[in-house]
Amino acid sequence: MIRLSHVTKQFGDKTVLKDFSLEIGTPGITAVTGKNGSGKTTLLRIIAGLDKKYSGEVITGSRISYVFQDCRLVPTLTALENIALVLDRGQRTEAFRWLTAVGLEAEADSLPDSLSGGMKQRIALARAFAYGGDVLLLDEPFSALDVEWKQRMMNAVLDYSHCHLVILVTHDPAELAFLSCKTVCLDGSSAQ
Repeated sequence: MIRLSHVTKQFGDKTVLKDFSLEIGTPGITAVTGKNGSGKTTLLRIIAGLDKKYSGEVITGSRISYVFQDCRLVPTLTALENIALVLDRGQRTEAFRWLTAVGLEAEADSLPDSLSGGMKQRIALARAFAYGGDVLLLDEPFSALDVEWKQRMMNAVLDYSHCHLVILVTHDPAELAFLSCKTVCLDGSSAQ
């Protein structure tokens, strides 16, 4: 369950969220759309507890996994180690299983700087799935992926959403259509 009640967030004189309320109680995907600067990423950061400077109430009560726009891989750790990092006692066998699931088993010993943007994004998604939170926050998670891997990762998110809450920030109408999810628009429109 995620509940936001009358959340307002400002950056100086600019208000990005004003008296915003949202409740998500059942598994599935909720997409957050809106113009650049409308507060989509800020909303995810508030839900994750990374931004506490807002008014209103936020209740999550859940273990949250987060895929950021910039992947946030640890540059000194290999692809395998980046996934093992979120597992109990760094279970390398389990980490390798997730790396294989995103087609990057051959890159297990590669550092992030030697990988493409799409590869890094797939590792970030694998790490989020491996962590296994009750809530999965996704901030433009498919933007660097080629057509084949975008399709495969969207299917993986769909599968994950059968038992988990997923909140996806996207600008892509094709992603919205494929995932057939509820949509919340931060451009002043109400939830659809």
